[in-house]
Amino acid sequence: MGRIFTLGLAVAVAIPAVADVPSKVRDRGVAATVRVNNAADATGGSGVIIAHSGGHAYVLTAQHVTPKAETVEVKLVRGKPVKAEVLARSTGLDLAILRFAATDLPAPVSLAAAGTSLEQVISVGWEEGATPTAQAEEVKGTVRLRRPGESTTVLCWEAARPPASGRSGGPLVDQAGRVVGIASGHDGSRGYFVHVDEIHGFLKANALRWLIEDDR
Repeated sequence: MGRIFTLGLAVAVAIPAVADVPSKVRDRGVAATVRVNNAADATGGSGVIIAHSGGHAYVLTAQHVTPKAETVEVKLVRGKPVKAEVLARSTGLDLAILRFAATDLPAPVSLAAAGTSLEQVISVGWEEGATPTAQAEEVKGTVRLRRPGESTTVLCWEAARPPASGRSGGPLVDQAGRVVGIASGHDGSRGYFVHVDEIHGFLKANALRWLIEDDR
């Protein structure tokens, strides 16, 4: 039976310094992480650019950041906010893909292969009223969880602390600079990131397989 977990705000806690992950990986992750604002119900969070194609950027984020919206506003580290459309979403998996048109975009952060194991990882996200930051994360392992109201479980990485407000939807990035998870929620003491295996399945189920680096 999967654990029940709650999405929402968490109390900020002291964090260790980002270590053992190359600075270029950290900087690239920060540059590619966007702020997502949803005017439909005043929710918001983070997301990460995972691909460029035809003058558009494709952003992977958490579904609960954009629960009712067809369009949202995204903001990069540099530049004005722009409108993005929601291409696909899954309530059960808590994943969504956004697309927006833009030029002079930061390099995307590719998705890791399915079955990837972790060594050193960082999470990246926008805390309220700030710019995106990278934080070292201690991953305890994987667990299967169920969101409130859902019947299916989701494979997640379990982190030693809950995410701070505004970081939901942001990426978990490994030492090689690949997205291995998306910040989804917490149970009050631990944080949870949707596992890269679930992300692969979500993209393929929504005819977005070509966004996966291994398939391009």
